Amino acid sequence: MMKTKVLSLILCLMLVCSLVFTACDTTPTETATETETATETETNTNTQTDEPKEVEKPKRIDTTVLYFYGDATDNASQKFAFKNYVSREYGIDFYFNTPARDTYIETINLQAVSGDLTGIVYLFTGYEMIAWAQEGIILSLDEYLKDNETWINIVPEDWKELYTWDGHVWGIPKGADGTPSYFIRTMRGDWLESVGMSKPETIDTFYEVVKAFTYNDPDKNGQNDTWGFCSRNTWLMQDMFQAFDARLNHVADVIPIWNPNTDIWEDSVIKPEMTEAVTFLRKCYTEGLVHPELFSMSSTNVRNLISNGQAGSCYYWDTWLIAWEDAIKKNTPNAYMIGIGAISNKITTKLNQWGKDAGAPYVLMANTKQPKEVINWFVTMLWGTPETFFTFKYGIPQSDITGKEGYFVDGKTVYLLYYQLNTETDTVTTGATPSISNGHPDYALDVGSFGYVSAYNSGKETWDTDQVTIQSANLKRRYEILNEYNDGRLYLLAESMKEPDNIEFTSVKSEWSTAGLKYVSDCMVEGIAPAEALKAYLTVVMAFNPQLTLDTMNAKLGKASEQNYSAIWSTMN
Repeated sequence: MMKTKVLSLILCLMLVCSLVFTACDTTPTETATETETATETETNTNTQTDEPKEVEKPKRIDTTVLYFYGDATDNASQKFAFKNYVSREYGIDFYFNTPARDTYIETINLQAVSGDLTGIVYLFTGYEMIAWAQEGIILSLDEYLKDNETWINIVPEDWKELYTWDGHVWGIPKGADGTPSYFIRTMRGDWLESVGMSKPETIDTFYEVVKAFTYNDPDKNGQNDTWGFCSRNTWLMQDMFQAFDARLNHVADVIPIWNPNTDIWEDSVIKPEMTEAVTFLRKCYTEGLVHPELFSMSSTNVRNLISNGQAGSCYYWDTWLIAWEDAIKKNTPNAYMIGIGAISNKITTKLNQWGKDAGAPYVLMANTKQPKEVINWFVTMLWGTPETFFTFKYGIPQSDITGKEGYFVDGKTVYLLYYQLNTETDTVTTGATPSISNGHPDYALDVGSFGYVSAYNSGKETWDTDQVTIQSANLKRRYEILNEYNDGRLYLLAESMKEPDNIEFTSVKSEWSTAGLKYVSDCMVEGIAPAEALKAYLTVVMAFNPQLTLDTMNAKLGKASEQNYSAIWSTMN
């Protein structure tokens, strides 16, 4: 029975992989100067050092994680050393499983089918957690954690509710340092000056700007080699869809979504506004304002179009505004980027969503021995003390050539030794870290409640010294951008509002999302009439009883659905 249940998940989770690989790209990797920083406005110098009450240890703990010193076979010696260190230091048999990133979801599903997956498992999204909970292959955690002092007193309240489904907690977040996570339309400010235009605020002025970026030689090189904007399928065009009130979900899946303006679940594809949106995008595509390979490009391809000065704007994680500006300045010193809060058309209220990043969930497999002890020990190790937190984040405490300890707390300084000098190229690169824990507001470097200060000890003194100034300036810049960007139309998207969670939907999400994406690409790229594309879309989704999903989700809000699939379908047949 278990094997049948898990196998039923494999196909519906396949699409998630490509989206989540994209969604993981919140932190720029092109430059070593971009590290995560929290955007809290105050530094609390609280020196609290009380350690939580020791919890009963399990005999063994198994963890399945992503990016542990690279992929499955990378850095084997470091992995082995870290495993032995944790086992020895904390008196527990500590094991970990590190599937390769590009096949992570497929691998852990197969391991679950075979019975080899046990203990703590990292998932990419809350959707997967809900699917696994529905299948009965993971355990709810609230009863196990009700007496855990770390969970009660240290973990932020919103974290405890983030991965709640059906009245129970099913996952604990990997963690983050409290940095707001949001998308922003990043645009070349120097290109605006070059073409004599101002920052666009409406969909019409946006069109005029990206047309000028494409045809008016904004980089003044005398060549027709630029695009107004770039995207990876629908993912990086969310603000344009929002401008027409034809919303996509939080990762740009074309599936039923919750509309914050009306507080109702709806299917954007069957709205008249979607016809307007894809008609606009078709115009942009036929006029060459967007890179023509947007439905086949990778995230790296898109990022490089901006970094290389080939595209003038992109809707992406806010952290990339600074990273792109730094990259472009290497060849164009006067270049600079600006952020655009929202492109308006019909809608003037809630447009762009943001969130307090808490990280994707860890879940507890149902076949785990000593499940209470395993989850309690794991939570306490993640966030119980600065020592365990930084060890689980950065690795084995060690000393650099000057004797300074890294991956560890020295007074109030955390020495980031994973930045390492390549003596042959005289450049600083980022080394491997476990990242079992991803972050926590209490331990956020430079801004957390403990007030820890980051120090860089790469071996290149000038680079290390510069980082303090650079990171401070970047943090200030992010404050400024966020304050300007948040014009009242940002809204916090709760996990329960990200996508439908009824089992009838989760079992067909992949097929539904594929049908929605095909609708957009057919209209935008292939030039198929929206009415014809809509009929093809409905031909697929009507087999899923789509009305049930809308009605179920709206009933949870005490509302009735405003859309009727059968009525629309009948007009087409």
